[in-house]
Amino acid sequence: MLDVSDIYLIQMVAELGSINKAADKLYMSQPTLSKRIGRLEQTLNIELFHRHNTGMKATPVAQYLIDNGQQVQARLNAMCRHVERLSNLEGGSLNVGLGPVIEQLYFPDVLLDFINQTNKVQLSLKVESSSKLLSMIQDGHLDIAIGPFVYDEIPKALVISPVQSAPIIFVARPQHPILQDNTIHPLPALRDYSIIAPSISAGLSKFFDLEDLNPLLQISCDNYNISKSIAKSSDYITGGPASLFSNELASGELVKISTQIEIPWTSYCISKPEALHTPTVKKFIEIFNQHIKQ
Repeated sequence: MLDVSDIYLIQMVAELGSINKAADKLYMSQPTLSKRIGRLEQTLNIELFHRHNTGMKATPVAQYLIDNGQQVQARLNAMCRHVERLSNLEGGSLNVGLGPVIEQLYFPDVLLDFINQTNKVQLSLKVESSSKLLSMIQDGHLDIAIGPFVYDEIPKALVISPVQSAPIIFVARPQHPILQDNTIHPLPALRDYSIIAPSISAGLSKFFDLEDLNPLLQISCDNYNISKSIAKSSDYITGGPASLFSNELASGELVKISTQIEIPWTSYCISKPEALHTPTVKKFIEIFNQHIKQ
C-alpha cells in the first residue's frame, strides 16, 4: 500500500515544491512522477499536495508521512547496520556517540586500537550532549553512546553499563587570587571570578544552590584543551571531572580550588540489547573497557 520509496518521493516534491524539479533530482520523467503521486492519492483517498501556480505545497497528511517516514528510514538503516555487524569484523559500519568529556578522556587511543583490530569496519563518531545522544540511540542513528547520562532518565529497555565516576573539581593557575589563602570556598563565591567550562547539564544543576546558573559561566566551552590552556595563562577558572586534570595537577600547572560541596560525575555506556550480540559492538566495548582500566 505504501512503502519508504513512496514517502521519499513525497518528501522530494514537498522540499522542491515542483514535480519537474523533483523528477530531475530523482532521475525520473515528470509524467512518471506525476502518475506515482496521483496513484498514491487515489490509494490513500486523500490529497497530498495543494497545487498552486507557484508550486506544490504538502498537505498536513503529506507532512505527517514525511516526518514519520524519516523515523522509518532511520530504523531501516539501523537494521541494515545490525545485519552487517552480525556477520564479522571485516566490514559494515559502527556509529558511536560520545559526550565531550568522554571524548577527551579516552580518544583517539580507543579509535586507533579499534581500527587496527577490525580491518574494514567504517566507524562514525558523533560528539553530542547527553540528551541528544539518548535521542539518537532510541531512533537508531547510534549503535553505542557513552556519556554522563542521568541514570533515571535512561529508558530501561536499553542496556546500561557504568563507565566511570569522578568528583567534579574547579582548578586555576597557582598564581590565581582565589588560591592566595587556604579558604574553603562556597560555590557562589566562584561567581566573583571568570569561568570557562561546559554548560551545566540538567543532571548536575541540582548540586548548585544558585538562583541563576548562567552568570557562573563567562565562556561556555566543551573543549577542555582550550579551557585548560586559558586557565593556565589567565585568571580564568575551569572545572570538570578530576581525571581530566590529572597531568596538570601533577605538574603543578593547575591547582584544585577547595570548595564546600563535592559534585559527583558519572558516565554510562548505553546501547540497545540486540547490538551487544554483534562482533563490532562487542569488540568496541572490549577495547573501550581496556582503556578505562589502564
